[in-house]
Amino acid sequence: MKRRDVVGILGGAVLAGAALVAGAAPEGPSAWRSVDTPEKRESYTRGLLKELCTDIGPKPAGSEAYDRAAAIIEREMRRSLPQVRQVELDMEGWKLTGAPLLKVGDTEVEIWPYSHTPGTPAEGVTGVLRKSGGGFTLVDQKTGERRAIFGVSPFGRAIPHPDARWSSPAFTLVGVGKQDVPFLERAAEAGTPATLRVPVRFTGLVTTSSVMGTLPGRSKEEILFVSHLDTLYNSPGANDNTASTIVMVMLAHAAAAMRPERTLTFIATGAEEHYCIGARKCAQLRERAGTMGNIRYVVNFDSLTYGPNLQIYSTDADMRDLIRSIHADLKINATPRYFEESGFTMDSAAFRASGAKAIYANSRGYDERTLPVYHRPEDTADSVPLDCVEISFRVFEEFIRRVGWR
Repeated sequence: MKRRDVVGILGGAVLAGAALVAGAAPEGPSAWRSVDTPEKRESYTRGLLKELCTDIGPKPAGSEAYDRAAAIIEREMRRSLPQVRQVELDMEGWKLTGAPLLKVGDTEVEIWPYSHTPGTPAEGVTGVLRKSGGGFTLVDQKTGERRAIFGVSPFGRAIPHPDARWSSPAFTLVGVGKQDVPFLERAAEAGTPATLRVPVRFTGLVTTSSVMGTLPGRSKEEILFVSHLDTLYNSPGANDNTASTIVMVMLAHAAAAMRPERTLTFIATGAEEHYCIGARKCAQLRERAGTMGNIRYVVNFDSLTYGPNLQIYSTDADMRDLIRSIHADLKINATPRYFEESGFTMDSAAFRASGAKAIYANSRGYDERTLPVYHRPEDTADSVPLDCVEISFRVFEEFIRRVGWR
């Protein structure tokens, strides 16, 4: 599904490794008509959530499912953007090859292995549990040697975390739910025998991509939006982060109708859940092409639908004030929060060298409804609060209107 032999253009510079999409000319401003009312935006969002989450399911970077999702986002970007391409990268493949098991005494406890964690032998490992910080370890009862590490979900049932090699590459890392903590604590105190089986396979290098579209302006000065498209292996990722990516694509349609003076680039990044290597590859290409300095604004969307209250992180007071003023002027019924913390967070951190003004945006407010589906199979299309999609779209459409012209 990948095209390695085509050279694309990013920010006006020729970059090897980016695949320029061939095909019909974009609809341009007419694509805006598909999302130019709240009702149409709701319908558009529902349709893409069905395609990307219900029909495809989990889409971890490097999988065929991710490639199908990237092709859909590519198709949608092409509707309004004249330059659309995929930027490819290689990553280490990993698969859970069977059902994981944690049995403590006679009781099975739900677990999700962390992505890219080393597994156990086929027969599993045995030992007893020990409390360790906020989680647990499985240790050999005779030698005390550590066999595995268990992290506790802060939101509810067991979840995996992104690439385990960030934290403890030598041990099997597994997520357990917070509701199981009292049982596990009693088992640790009693020395109850436990067995853990985590069947995994590392599959060597696999190719994945980020999908990037650009709307050239009269100026090389650029506004960059990033939103990750990949999910963890066990979750359709409707809230984390598919709905945010749909917001970004709708903003691309809106921008094509506005025709701002500044150039706009939209990147649906791959492999955010794996060291953010998709964003880092795009940034490396910018550095090599000498176009990193064109970027004046970076906006990173991550989980915009956990509630109606946007959380805006930026060390730039003008950026925080701008979003505050947009909320007030649009009379949005929400309570945003503002943090004097870096907007160069996760995917956007790759673009720190641009010296741009940066925002990292996520949300809260429907915590009892949305946070428990984080990194869970239940993060499905019907779990997305569509009012949050509308709020984010309105705020950042107005953001483009206010900063799109010098």
